[in-house]
Amino acid sequence: MAIQFALETSSVPDAKLSIKRSSPAVSPNPYILPFAMRGLLEEEYVRRVLHEETMELLRQFDDWKPSSKVLKDVKFRLEGIRSKL
Repeated sequence: MAIQFALETSSVPDAKLSIKRSSPAVSPNPYILPFAMRGLLEEEYVRRVLHEETMELLRQFDDWKPSSKVLKDVKFRLEGIRSKL
């Protein structure tokens, strides 16, 4: 809808463009990654067409041995995704 509006309206000469960027959250939400992966894995296309790739991803996830605390935390958060496969 925004693109349609931009294409169908006339231009405004000397219009000033102002972009305000917000700073990232101080403490990132730890549930975003597992929630996004769950949504991705529940898609019909992924379940049917990409089944083999999903199983390979699961095998690689099982074999993954993270070394840093941050990566260990990522693996811990993604453990719940295994039940969706």
